[in-house]
Amino acid sequence: DCHTCKFSIDSSTSRTRAMSFTEAFKAIPYDLSLCRTPKEKVRKCTQLVKLIVDEVTGLITKIPYGARALKTHKKLPRRPVAPARDDEVHKSVSMSRDVRYDVGERCVMDIYVPANARDAPVALFIHGGVWAAGEKWQFSPLAEHLAHEGIVTCVATYSLYPTADAVQMWDEISRCISFTMDNIGDYGGDAQRISLVGHSAGAQLCARALLQRSGVKNVQSRTNTRKWHDDVRMPSKFVGLAGVYDVGYHYSYEDSRGVAIVSTMGRAMNGPENFDVCSPARLMPKRISSIVASPPGPIDLEGDKIAQMAGFSRRANGDAATSTETFHFPPTILMAGCADVTVPWYESADFHWKLQDAAVPSRLLLYLKEGHTEFVLDWDKKRSRDSLPPYSRDFLRILKH
Repeated sequence: DCHTCKFSIDSSTSRTRAMSFTEAFKAIPYDLSLCRTPKEKVRKCTQLVKLIVDEVTGLITKIPYGARALKTHKKLPRRPVAPARDDEVHKSVSMSRDVRYDVGERCVMDIYVPANARDAPVALFIHGGVWAAGEKWQFSPLAEHLAHEGIVTCVATYSLYPTADAVQMWDEISRCISFTMDNIGDYGGDAQRISLVGHSAGAQLCARALLQRSGVKNVQSRTNTRKWHDDVRMPSKFVGLAGVYDVGYHYSYEDSRGVAIVSTMGRAMNGPENFDVCSPARLMPKRISSIVASPPGPIDLEGDKIAQMAGFSRRANGDAATSTETFHFPPTILMAGCADVTVPWYESADFHWKLQDAAVPSRLLLYLKEGHTEFVLDWDKKRSRDSLPPYSRDFLRILKH
């Protein structure tokens, strides 16, 4: 996942890419003005040049994938709105494009429907992109693969910064969750088996949307005057992929790498004064529970091995719990790569412990060689199930469970 933008290769998304680059670089003059010495300013400029080179290199290396993703998105047959007979249902994966779940221009989803889907498991996928970029078609190889495995897959977009702040984004995602629960049966999905999946920034927005639905105190949006969406229903599980769960900590991490100066994260959260209320890890209550829940998901996942070696299979310290009040949050599985330098694995580990303290069934899965984007970009329909990497095999088992 690029720090400043998502890759884009067609004219329909070049505007988004240009916008995210523009927003990323707006903060540079102000940041450089804070440098107190010429030496510090030179250091900042050096970091910036390196970042630009890394971004351009990253974009170039993703061009082949982007071409394949766009081709995949365009070739899939359109699913009939209402098949007249059962035998008119597509015999292969089909897609309903731009299904609207809310009033915003970007509040749409593509729904990938397996052949003859009936009460199938559902994945509602929310993309990342530093809260300022991301398009549905970019994740079509992932979605098509899941659909071929029998999973109805919804890939949703949402309003981006600067049009929207993060508060508006997670409110839209809450509406997206409700829409999916209410309508996925029309596409052959089971509303009782919806997995909410978020990657990177998308994981933060998903977790914060779930907290809004659980009744956690919200903060006023600066870009949206509507009343917050109010629905207490929850998906069957939440799957976070390489997510940001403590905004303040991640901002410090970005600053240590020299990328905070171009990141749109801080501005999307409406400044440092709102970091805590935007951070799922900071909002989890500490609770007492007499019930010891089993880890969510199927047994013996491959990502368990490293997590168990690092001590993440034990339960949280019960002495830390202080509240018995009712709190609803779905069982959660967090997946992270040990080679991820964009969002390090221990941000997921910290959130795992916060979930444990809140008596939420939680499971942390770690993968030794994986970086930040493999979870969502390294999918190829031609691969057999046995040849998939460990995290992909685990992901499929989790969604089907």
